[in-house]
Amino acid sequence: MRKISISEMKSIQVDILKDVHRFCEENGLHYTLAFGSMLGAIRHKGYIPWDDDIDIALLRSDYEKLVKTYTSKDGQYRLYDYRKDSDYHYPYAKIADTRTILDENVSMKNIGVNIDVFPFDYMFDTREECTRFIGTLDRLKKIFRIKLVKPGKKNVWWKRILIRIAKIIMFPVSIRKIVEKEYEKASVLTNDKAKYVAFALDPRLEGAYRSVYPRCMFEKFIKVPFDNEEFMVTAEYDKWLTQMYGDYMTPPPEGNRTSPHTLCDIYWI
Repeated sequence: MRKISISEMKSIQVDILKDVHRFCEENGLHYTLAFGSMLGAIRHKGYIPWDDDIDIALLRSDYEKLVKTYTSKDGQYRLYDYRKDSDYHYPYAKIADTRTILDENVSMKNIGVNIDVFPFDYMFDTREECTRFIGTLDRLKKIFRIKLVKPGKKNVWWKRILIRIAKIIMFPVSIRKIVEKEYEKASVLTNDKAKYVAFALDPRLEGAYRSVYPRCMFEKFIKVPFDNEEFMVTAEYDKWLTQMYGDYMTPPPEGNRTSPHTLCDIYWI
């Protein structure tokens, strides 16, 4: 098995996104680059230099169509969804290159080099209603994070001990049951006339609260450069990024320019 460098991994991720973009265009589905990938596209015309993943988002209706019907052009990419894959337990989908393996420091099955695909649900007519609803998911999200994370080099010694203790306490709880309960709660979000949308199932607590947006975020899209390609972002990207990051065109201090992910080994099968 040949190891894959970070730069090669990024090239593989862009190829996956190119195929997803093709599929969405052919099937009338609308996506936007999201989170760090949207920020990278606008500020750097590609990856944030210290980032190492790609995020896209779709409204729930288009997300479900993608989950049910996505097929890659050459058959080398696979979409993972917890309802289709018994050993996959994230509350959002990933599309992976099946010729590769990506080993991360998390308590989850290793799949190939992948991109994240996030569902945004129609919520309510006020931001307050949205945040109240997301708050009802907080306990489940905290348990999910405990089940997911592993103590690693990025954690100070006392945090590694706390993680191990929390994992022992939560050992009887199934991570799959947690995701099933989250989806059960989110099943009430069916009002497609709601004024706000959100990634309500975001495992990051602070991320979920910052992800409440007016529905106009998913009404008009434009193409922007990304690593010598062009992909879609919401035409309201300035509002999205300002809400998420504040002064998003100013990079953080050098000491904070690190990836949040814990990649171990990446290789071709």
